[in-house]
Amino acid sequence: MRIFSIVMLAVLLALGMGKAGAQEIREERVRFEAGSSGTMLGGTIRGYEIVDYLLGARAGQDMAIEFETTNPSAYFNLLPAGSETAIHVGSSSGDSFAGMLPQDGDYRIRVYLMRNAARRDEEADYALSIGIGGGADPDYADGLSGGPDFWRVANVPANDTLNVRSAPGTGNPVIGELANGDRVRNLGCAMHGQSRWCRIEAGLEQKFTGWVNGRYLRE
Repeated sequence: MRIFSIVMLAVLLALGMGKAGAQEIREERVRFEAGSSGTMLGGTIRGYEIVDYLLGARAGQDMAIEFETTNPSAYFNLLPAGSETAIHVGSSSGDSFAGMLPQDGDYRIRVYLMRNAARRDEEADYALSIGIGGGADPDYADGLSGGPDFWRVANVPANDTLNVRSAPGTGNPVIGELANGDRVRNLGCAMHGQSRWCRIEAGLEQKFTGWVNGRYLRE
């Protein structure tokens, strides 16, 4: 009888541990508004909960993601269509991604808590900024309000330049500079915090793409 009780206790403990460690994955489809190439998302996860944001994209398109959270143990990974091998791992590569997508299909932006924080049933509020563009036959519409195909840089202080960054937000690396009057192609805009950031294509002979603060762009 005692042996039976010990075995049953072990089974119950195992079942309980399995339930506590189970990863609950919730899927949400990302949909941009008409004419948009960017969006802002947010939410809360707790414990072992995981959110997968599904976004359809084409090979050759560029994607930019910015992640902000109240919990330092919360991260996002980016997984290509039909694969569990991430092309961006937040815990090692940081809270931003900018790059060209390798294949067609649904990409998963997976938001999660690290195991140590999940085990303690911690909670994390988070915000995601997602922008996408480029590829074949791109739509160069403004990501927020139906803007023009091209912008012109304006209102940059005298003797200064406008920084072009690798992703939305002033914490990202500067990859180029623009001056008042420069003409750039509009690849879509998205909100980052309280500011509108726009992805642009600039340059004449050697073209490059990046993100600038929308307050310095005019039709």
